[in-house]
Amino acid sequence: MKRKNFFRKRLPAFVMTLLLLGSTVPAAAAADSQAGEDARTMSAVQTFQASGTTITYEVDPGDEVYFDWEDFDQFFSSSYVQYVEFDVSSGDYNDVDGYLCIDSDRVSDVDDINDAQFYSDRVDDEDDYDYPIDDLSFEAWDDFTDTFEIEFRAYDEKEERVEGKVVIESTETHSSSSSRGEIVYEVDAGDEVTFDRSDFNDVFQEEYDDYTLRYVVFDPDSDYSSADGAIYYDYGYSDEASFSRSRLGNYEFYYSDSDYGDYPLRDLSFVAGNDFDEELSIDFRAYYSNSRYVDGTLVIKPSGRSSSSSRGDITYEVDAGDEVYFDSDDFNDFFQEEYDNYELRYVVFDPDSDYSSADGAIYYDYDGRNETSFSRSRLGNYEFYYSDSDYGDYDLDDLSFVAGDDFDEDLSIDFRAYYSSSRYVDGTLVIKASGSSSSSGKADITYQVDPNDEVYFDRSDFNDFFQEEYDDYSIRYVVFEADSNYTSADGTLYYDYGYSGETSFSRSKLSNYKFYYSDSDYGDYALRDLSFVAGRNFDEAVTLSFRAYYSNTRYVDGTVRIEPTGSSSSTSSLKANILYTTTTGKAVQINANDIARFYSAAYPNYQLQYVKLDGVPSLGSLYYNYYSASKYGTTQLRLTASNCGSQLLYFSPTSTSQYSLSELTYIPGGTNYCVTVPFTAYGSGSTSVKGTILISVTPTLISEVYGVTPKGNSVNFPSSSIYASVVVSTGSSMASIQLLSLPASNVGTVYASGTSLTRADTSTLYTYTSGTSSISQLRFVPATGYTGSVEIPYVAYSSNGTAIGAGKFCLGVVSSIRQFTDMTSSTWCYKYVTELSDAKVIDGYTDGTFRPNNTVTYGQALKLIMLAAGYPAQAQTGSHPFSGYLSRAQKDGLVSGSINLDTPITRLAVAQIAAKAMKLSTSGLSSVKPFTDTSDPYVQALNAAGIVEGYFSNGTSTYKPYNTLTRGQISAIVWRMERAL
Repeated sequence: MKRKNFFRKRLPAFVMTLLLLGSTVPAAAAADSQAGEDARTMSAVQTFQASGTTITYEVDPGDEVYFDWEDFDQFFSSSYVQYVEFDVSSGDYNDVDGYLCIDSDRVSDVDDINDAQFYSDRVDDEDDYDYPIDDLSFEAWDDFTDTFEIEFRAYDEKEERVEGKVVIESTETHSSSSSRGEIVYEVDAGDEVTFDRSDFNDVFQEEYDDYTLRYVVFDPDSDYSSADGAIYYDYGYSDEASFSRSRLGNYEFYYSDSDYGDYPLRDLSFVAGNDFDEELSIDFRAYYSNSRYVDGTLVIKPSGRSSSSSRGDITYEVDAGDEVYFDSDDFNDFFQEEYDNYELRYVVFDPDSDYSSADGAIYYDYDGRNETSFSRSRLGNYEFYYSDSDYGDYDLDDLSFVAGDDFDEDLSIDFRAYYSSSRYVDGTLVIKASGSSSSSGKADITYQVDPNDEVYFDRSDFNDFFQEEYDDYSIRYVVFEADSNYTSADGTLYYDYGYSGETSFSRSKLSNYKFYYSDSDYGDYALRDLSFVAGRNFDEAVTLSFRAYYSNTRYVDGTVRIEPTGSSSSTSSLKANILYTTTTGKAVQINANDIARFYSAAYPNYQLQYVKLDGVPSLGSLYYNYYSASKYGTTQLRLTASNCGSQLLYFSPTSTSQYSLSELTYIPGGTNYCVTVPFTAYGSGSTSVKGTILISVTPTLISEVYGVTPKGNSVNFPSSSIYASVVVSTGSSMASIQLLSLPASNVGTVYASGTSLTRADTSTLYTYTSGTSSISQLRFVPATGYTGSVEIPYVAYSSNGTAIGAGKFCLGVVSSIRQFTDMTSSTWCYKYVTELSDAKVIDGYTDGTFRPNNTVTYGQALKLIMLAAGYPAQAQTGSHPFSGYLSRAQKDGLVSGSINLDTPITRLAVAQIAAKAMKLSTSGLSSVKPFTDTSDPYVQALNAAGIVEGYFSNGTSTYKPYNTLTRGQISAIVWRMERAL
C-alpha cells in the first residue's frame, strides 16, 4: 500500500544542527556566582554537504521504492524542507536496471526530473511547484543488483539549502541496516501469546534511538507453513483474521498510526496448536521509512525454555491476625535488576500447595468495598498490574496478605514479573511471621524546645537517617509509636499547629496515621507540618519510636527525642563535602571541577569519569541544562527523585548524547534554608566515592567571620560575631551551629570544652547560649609551627532545629601581623594580603600602603606567582627590579618572547604563567570548555584547580582573558595558589 504522510514530531533544533555540523563552539559550566556555564553558539547552515546528507533507499529486484519528504526534512534544524531539486546523470540513468517514476509514470528523459521542483507537505502553495516529493519512486527491474545515485539540493522557506545525494541500493548486494534484533516469546501448546509492539520498537530504537517505529513487515519461510500454529489478528474477537505464509508477507502492521499499515501490531498474536513443540523463527523488518529500518527475528518457543534466568526474593513481615500490604515498587525494583531500562507492567503469581494450607490469604482491597480474596486456584488466573490497568485485572498496590490468628510459618509464593512476553523475571515472594526484622538500622533524632514553645520536625532529618541504611532511596512515610511517657508529658504533637488544619495527636491516635515525606499518596499528614508544642512545665524529655518507610521491605527503625532546651547537646547528620552559598532567587551553577577535586582527594591517581545523583534537594529545583544552552544530553530537564539517577553525568563527555556534569543548575525555592544533593562519583579503575553538596540560601550572604592570630596562640570562637553575621543575613535568631568540617591535624585542632580534653565534631549542635556545648567553648589550637589559613564552615540553626544558612569562621595564623595604612579588616582582600605578606610573597610600598586598586604590572605579577609557586627570591640580572624573575621565567619556559615588565598584565598571561609555574597538567581536562571567550588549556587547568574563576550570566561563562587585574585581585589568585600547592 502507498502510505500517507503525517507531520512527525520534530527534534529540537540544536540536536538537528549537531547532526549536520558535528561541531559547535564548545564551552562548559564554571563554579559559583561569578563563574558558570557558557553560552553555546552555532553557525548558520547555508550550503552544506557531508556524509550525513546521504539518503539511502533499498529495493528488491522487481519492486518499487518511494521517496519520502521527511527524509530530506531531517537536514534542516530550525525550519522545514520546502522543495527539492534533483540532478540525475543521463549516463548513469541509461545504464541502471530500472526507472524513476512520477506518480507511477515512468520517466524516460532525465530533464523531466532535473527541470522540476518536488515539494514537501509543508509548502503553503503547491501550485508554485511541480510534483510532491512522495510521488517520486524508483522501479527496479528483475535484474537490478547494483547501486544508483542521484544528487539533490533541498531548500527551506528561507531558500537556505542543503546538498546531498540519494543512494538506491539493491537488496541483493546491499543492506542499509547493520542491526538485527531478536524478540523471543514463549507459549504453551494450545495457548496464545500476544505480540508486544514495544518489543519491536525497542529493537528498532537500538539502531535509531531518535525515531519511533512506524510499521513492521514479516517474511516467513517454509517452517511457518508446517508449524503447529499461526499468527492471528484480533484472535477470538469479531475481526479475527489468520495469516497463512503467503498472506502474512503481504501486509504492513503499524505501530500506532493506521496511515502506516493494514493491521495494528498490538493486536497480533500467535496461537499454538495442541502439538506445538518446535521453536519457530520469523524474519521481520521494522520501518520508520524506506531508508530507516532494522531487520530482526521473531522467535516463538514452546514453554519449558525460559528467556529469563533471574530469580530473587521480596520479603514482607506480618504479625498474626494482622495485614501487610504489597508494594508494587518492590516488584518493579526487582524486575529492573534484570531490565533497568524497562518498567514492570504486571505480575502473575504461581502459588503451590503451601498456600492452601497457610493460615492467611491474599486479598484485593481488603476491608474495602471491592474486597476480593484469592484461593490458590484463583490467584494464578489473574494478572496484577503495576500502573496501567490495560496490563492486568487488579492493581498490584491494592494487594495485601491477611494473616490468621495462628500464622506462624513463613509462606513462599513464586511469581513472574512481566514487561512483555519476552521480557520477564521470575522471583519468590516470602511472607514471614513477625519475629525477625528485615531492618538493622537504629539511630536517634533529637530536637530541643523551650517551655511554652514549638519545635518543628524536619523531614530531611528522617530522610537522612533512612538513607544511612538505603542510600539509593528516599523515604516515603513515617509511622510513630509513643510509649506511656508521652501521655504524661507536658506537651503534644500537632499537625498544622495554629492554622486551619490544626490536629492534635493523643498516644492512641498517633500510631494510626502515616506521615508522608513529599507525596500525599503515601500517607495521611505531611511530615513537614508536624511539630511538638511544649507546655508551660515541660522539663522532661519525650521519646517516640518511629519506622521510616520506603516500602514494606525497605524501612528503618529509629527514635526521635524531644527534650527541654539546654538539657543536653543536640546533633545533626547534615553533611557537606562541597558547599555553595547563594541569595534568595539567585541560581547556583554546580561546578564539575569541585566534584572532580573531591573525587581526586579520595583517589589521587585516578580520573573522574561520571557522577550519578542519589537524590534531589527537598526545596527549590535542580535542573539539567536550565538555560537550554548546552549541546550535551537534552534540553532543559527538571530533576526529580524519580529521574535524577537515570542519567550518568560525564565529567568529560565524548559525544553530544552524553549528559555533561557541568550543566547542573539549582534554582532556590524560598529563603533561610539549607538543602543537600547526594551523589556518587565514579572513576577509572572501578573506583567510586559518595559525597554531598550543601546549598545555603539566605536573603544576603552570611559574612565570613575572619580574624588574625599569632602562631602558637589558641583562639576561642567569636560567638557574638558569628551570631551577628547570621542575624544580619537571615533576619532570624540563631540558636546553634554545626561545624561542617574540621582542620587537618597538621593545621590544628578544635576543642569543644574550653580544654584539651574533648575534641569538637561535625555532628553536635553547639549552642549560642552558655553551656558545655556552646559556641563560646569552641577553641582552635594551631599545630606547632603552623602558619597559614584556616577555614571552618558551619551551618546555623534556629531554635526549632531548622538549618537557616551556612557561613565560615576563618583565621589567619601568622608569624607577625603587618598593617597597611590604606587597608582595614573590612577591605575585601584583607585576608589575602595579610596572609601573603606574612608568607613573604607580597609587599607593600615604602610609604606603608598596599594600594589594592592599582593595576598590577607584568613584573609584579611574575614575582608574586613565582614566589607562591615555591620559587626562591631572584636576584636582579639587569636594571629592572624584576629582571631576575623574568630571566628565570624565560629559562624555565614560563614566558617567551619580548616582555615589558612595566606594562599591565592580562588575566590570560597570569593564568598561563601560574599554571606552568605550578606544573599543572593540561591533559585529563574535561572536554567541556569552561569559558566561551578562550580555549587556552592553561586557563582551563587553573580553573580546574579552583584558582581562577569567570563571569557567569544566564548560562554563559566568560573569562575576559585580556582584562587587566588590580593588586587586590591578583592577591586572591596567588592566595589560592598557595592553598592548592
